[in-house]
Amino acid sequence: MSDLDPGYQLLVCRYLRDRLDALAGELHAVRCNEDIEPVHQARVASRRIRAALRMFADCFEPETLAGWERQIKRLTKELGAARDKDIQIEFIREFLCGPSGKDPRHRPGVERLLLRLTQSRAAMQPGVLAVLDRLDRKRTLAQIYGRLEEMLFSIRSQETDKYGPYVREMAAAHIRDRRTEFSSCEPALEDPANARGHHQLRIAAKKLRYALEICAPAYDGQLAPVIRMVRQVQSFLGDIHDCDVWTQDIDRFMDEEQRATTEYYGQSRPFNRLRPGLLSVREERLNHRRLVFQQLIEYRKTPEVADAWKTLDEALQSTVAASGAPGGQPQDRQIDGGQEPVAKNRVA
Repeated sequence: MSDLDPGYQLLVCRYLRDRLDALAGELHAVRCNEDIEPVHQARVASRRIRAALRMFADCFEPETLAGWERQIKRLTKELGAARDKDIQIEFIREFLCGPSGKDPRHRPGVERLLLRLTQSRAAMQPGVLAVLDRLDRKRTLAQIYGRLEEMLFSIRSQETDKYGPYVREMAAAHIRDRRTEFSSCEPALEDPANARGHHQLRIAAKKLRYALEICAPAYDGQLAPVIRMVRQVQSFLGDIHDCDVWTQDIDRFMDEEQRATTEYYGQSRPFNRLRPGLLSVREERLNHRRLVFQQLIEYRKTPEVADAWKTLDEALQSTVAASGAPGGQPQDRQIDGGQEPVAKNRVA
């Protein structure tokens, strides 16, 4: 691996070291669990680290890399579940302050939902602490830091052009892969009810954004408008996915709460006082999904989106012209699907 281009190694080291610093800086606050923001920031940092490790796999020993990826993936999973609950709790608290939440018919069900969400989040914290303890025992972050320092030491004595042709060519190949994956998922937007397809497009948008952010230094600011556009698309898709998760969770919660009521009282009638509030939350999320989906469709028609894609095409084409490669076609490489499960294919 010492024969890798020094500029390529420098790009790897700088990006990963910044992400490791961001993650390490949040872990103490994640343990304390006094605020929801550190969990969010740590989750984002862990995702970016995973994306970079996959992208720059040729810079690391395969067996060592596989171990790092396992540990970071566990961390991302635990933080992701905790973050999702934090967001739902925050939403329900805001909902209770709104007109529908203040309705006396709705409050019993919404307050019961908030109680269960809070209990569920508390039950997750030991799992979060366990994965952090395991990360410490395995010295995963320290090992990655150490490998990056070795790479930096080996290239300090070399003339390093971080914007050299090799770096730009490799960066372009990574971006093309993610752009191809994103484009292949876009037809899902033709069906407003295709929840699974929208979810897959969200994942593709996230991966494209990470690839753009990782490779941005090789393009000296040229990709900034593209990153902004993809971030906005990802935001719309993330909001849509959150609404899909809500409708599934509400349905499941209603089934579980009605069953528990029947077991406790011997009949389900007491559950009826909870139903209006739960249905009001479900209806609000479905309405919000429809609104955000329409906003996404309209955003895709704006000049901002068209100009961003044009900027990206020109940047990638300039790389092809500089390298003398034919046609600007993506390299034949394996694309990591990274798909997260969705329980239902369509929106109710």
